Amino acid sequence: MNPALTERTYTVEGCTFYTKHRKGKEDATIIFEAGYGFSSDTWQQILPDIDEELGLFVYDRAGLGKSGPTREKRTADQMAKELKALLQAAGVKPPYLFVAHSFGAVIARLFASRYSGNIIGLVLLDPACEHQEQTVLPLLPKEAQADYFKQFSTEASHEEFIQSLYMMKQEQKHLGTVPLLVLSSGKCSPALEKAHHEWLKLHGSLLSLSQQSGWIKAKNSSHLIHHDEPHIVQLAIYDVWYAAQRQYGYVYQTAN
Repeated sequence: MNPALTERTYTVEGCTFYTKHRKGKEDATIIFEAGYGFSSDTWQQILPDIDEELGLFVYDRAGLGKSGPTREKRTADQMAKELKALLQAAGVKPPYLFVAHSFGAVIARLFASRYSGNIIGLVLLDPACEHQEQTVLPLLPKEAQADYFKQFSTEASHEEFIQSLYMMKQEQKHLGTVPLLVLSSGKCSPALEKAHHEWLKLHGSLLSLSQQSGWIKAKNSSHLIHHDEPHIVQLAIYDVWYAAQRQYGYVYQTAN
């Protein structure tokens, strides 16, 4: 049985953050970055089966789960600053391997661009992308468009979300040989097929960010890939970890 994660709170950037941490046998730690509005509970199906050689760090962003409220802006810029300070307070040293879902991928990419020397790999799960509102949103049915805008009440406002996408686009740096694996949802209703096709094209464009990149379509997954097919996410984590260790061209295994 893998060792349990230790629960602790830390106050940084004027906010109290809830964290769970397990030190691994290796130096590397996996940082889990949840999607918009999700607490760290979203990773419950993934964590128990991650081999103890790797460290784990999960947390609730400000205002979510067991973390306290904040008056700071809820932009990816601020969230990346908070994560950096939180990792320092918790004594979680690099290197880091990011596993990030949806909006969490915006934070992870921004963090990786700012602290590229600390990152050894990224696994992005159905990631939000900088041009999604120009290419995907117009193709959604009116009801789905309305639902899209309604969601911006849980965490960041829509304006803060747009600011986050803009900042990510402005600061994005090429990852060099840092392994990148993008997982895309495979399930969608017929009414969403055109929009989903553009969604997948955006994900394909992310592969140019690294010399070691790969793409997997999780055929039986909705947007919540780590809930629907957690085994694929686990395999992706190990693929990226082994690619980081090899430090040269790597052929990704397909999980389905």
